[in-house]
Amino acid sequence: MEVDRNQVVTDYVAAFAQDGSRAHIANLNTQVEVHRWGNHLLPMTVNDGEPQKCFVCSPRVGYIDYTLEELSHFPDRRLVPVLRAVLGGMGTAMALSDVNRIVHVNNWMMSTNLPVDLDPTEVLTQTKVLTALFPRHLIAMRSLVRRYSDRVMTALAAAGWLLLPSRQIFVVDDVPRDSLRRTDARNDDRLWRRGAFSHAELADMTDADADRIAALYRLLYLDKYSHLNPQFTPRFIKMTHQIGMIRYLVLRDGQGVIQGFGGLHRFGEYATMPLIGYDTGLPRDQGLYRLVCHAGALHAADHGLRYNMSSGAGPFKITRGATPEIEYTAYHIRHLALHRRLPFGLLGLVADRIGVPLLRKYQL
Repeated sequence: MEVDRNQVVTDYVAAFAQDGSRAHIANLNTQVEVHRWGNHLLPMTVNDGEPQKCFVCSPRVGYIDYTLEELSHFPDRRLVPVLRAVLGGMGTAMALSDVNRIVHVNNWMMSTNLPVDLDPTEVLTQTKVLTALFPRHLIAMRSLVRRYSDRVMTALAAAGWLLLPSRQIFVVDDVPRDSLRRTDARNDDRLWRRGAFSHAELADMTDADADRIAALYRLLYLDKYSHLNPQFTPRFIKMTHQIGMIRYLVLRDGQGVIQGFGGLHRFGEYATMPLIGYDTGLPRDQGLYRLVCHAGALHAADHGLRYNMSSGAGPFKITRGATPEIEYTAYHIRHLALHRRLPFGLLGLVADRIGVPLLRKYQL
């Protein structure tokens, strides 16, 4: 069932306004407002320089702190000392920019923000409005991909916004059903049909369901990967289900316990699964990660959606029909003092000359 995107935005922002950001994302301190762009309402986060421990509102955390953590898994150990030194220098430079004084437009505070059909002819007007409202803030827009948002990205660049690479993502959107015919996807489907776990979309969500889903997310994204990921609470899980923003696809064992889930976020022809989790203590050969990913792929294929599989696990996703794309964040900084603008030149140089080639070479 299709949801009214503007209504979801209104309900989402209202929940954050009523409860505060930490009630929904425990490690995030931000103010959430509604911003209008033509006919579209967009969630907008406003930060006034507060220290951050989550990447969804902080370029410093996203580009420096998170990347430093990921170096422990970097495949070429010879490059790690050099990369660590480069990131240290960038971190020092970014401290001069007061990067946590920032406004993010269309920020859903998840790893991936789905595309919106924004009118590129309004970019100049929007830029003037935003800089007038926030003369001391960086203005940013995350999750921009040429494949989906080329016209608005071109307009942003023409209006003086910087387009900085942020990560490599993997998308399936040409013929989604064809991707399921690939060998690895067929193997996933056989595991899916074997019946070790029952699978369904939650129609109703109890408090116990929300607690379990939040715990499984925490096991994977926080305990296994990084506590710089957003720490979604049970209240966030239940709220996003109630307003129709996220569909929760769950895998239950023979006793009815949820052992894996995927949170599918969908608007129009686009979908992504920014929340997933499973019991990481169960044997790997049960294939819970594969099954959770397959649940999202099946939904996208059945509904003809352009499916953003987000970042990470590149080889796994490519063998299931995904293609890599570089994702960008746009920054408007022309209205700021010179000392706050300069570090972004360094950041852009490092991202373009070092970051993107490494992402492509190692399929990160």
